Amino acid sequence: IATPATWVKQGADDDSASGAFSPLRIAASSTRTATGLAFHRNSDACKRIDISLSGDTSHVELRRYAGAIEASSQALSDITMDDAANPASGNQHVRLYFKAGATPAGGSVLNVTIVATPNAACTDARTPAPLTVGWALTVASTSPWVNQGSDVAASNGPYSALTLAVASGQTDTGLAFHRSALGCRQIDVALSGDTSQVELLRYQGSSVATPTSLSNITMHSGAAAGQDHHVKLFLKARAAVSQGDVLDLTIVAAPNSSCIDPRTPAPLTISWNLTIATAAAWTNQGSDDSVSDGPFSPLVLQDATARTAAGLAFHQSSTACRRIDVALVNSPPSYVELVRYQGSSASASTGLNNITMDNGAGTNNHHVRLFF
Repeated sequence: IATPATWVKQGADDDSASGAFSPLRIAASSTRTATGLAFHRNSDACKRIDISLSGDTSHVELRRYAGAIEASSQALSDITMDDAANPASGNQHVRLYFKAGATPAGGSVLNVTIVATPNAACTDARTPAPLTVGWALTVASTSPWVNQGSDVAASNGPYSALTLAVASGQTDTGLAFHRSALGCRQIDVALSGDTSQVELLRYQGSSVATPTSLSNITMHSGAAAGQDHHVKLFLKARAAVSQGDVLDLTIVAAPNSSCIDPRTPAPLTISWNLTIATAAAWTNQGSDDSVSDGPFSPLVLQDATARTAAGLAFHQSSTACRRIDVALVNSPPSYVELVRYQGSSASASTGLNNITMDNGAGTNNHHVRLFF
């Protein structure tokens, strides 16, 4: 009774996978992804091999190779596996691939089994029994996005459209993006939505960074000194926004193409919004009077030894502001003046700035009256 020949590895056999695989990269690929695993074995008694694959095979497939290129036939039976044979036709092997667009779960391990069986053409009495080889493919778990210290998701708003319209410089919204993942510290950022009156700036700590590019930004609190950057959102100088607007913005953070760690996460999308306030209405605080006592006699006014009340008074404020500055504008004539009043008496304070006009403020409630 013959002793079965031993299965012997040929040159292309490889039992080591290429490492943990990125589920995102595999899913996004329009072509197969090589696993690094290959079967290329025979025995002295049989060089012609049949191959079958079983186990977690929904995401993987075997391909037949002649040397470094795919063989013209993809049949997985009667494959001559022999390093001493002609590489083009007489020495072939099989390789394991993830299918194009495969979607294995992150953190999973795919266990597959390859069975090599001597082809029926092998009649040597030493022909060995079929050989079973187990392969395991580890699919990486993507690492989560983590705040690196300067990330801020809440804005400083609401904002005054009037103030923004005259602001000579940018207005810091308070919003900032500063996140990365264990699998990737180099981040690309992009802003979309109502972007006409806003802009993203790259920052190092509390100062604008160099370079200013919004791609390949190292966002890592553990980076070398000066290398940890983030982005901040600003309203542009003299931003032309309308009262009551809500600017809806979207920031997309994507791992830079330099990130090849299989734990690299998918792009992260975050919604930001900026609320523009509606200005509060001016409200009469009790002593406002827009109707004069006139008409007035020029002769009486000329002979008057004291001021003459015009009957006009200003006493208005809003729920958003009770402290009012007043002034006569457009070259007022020299024979009129504003006088500050507390109730029915002239106030000891004569300044026309920072006047509290609030009928709920008691003795602090002042107004101004117009006199000849």
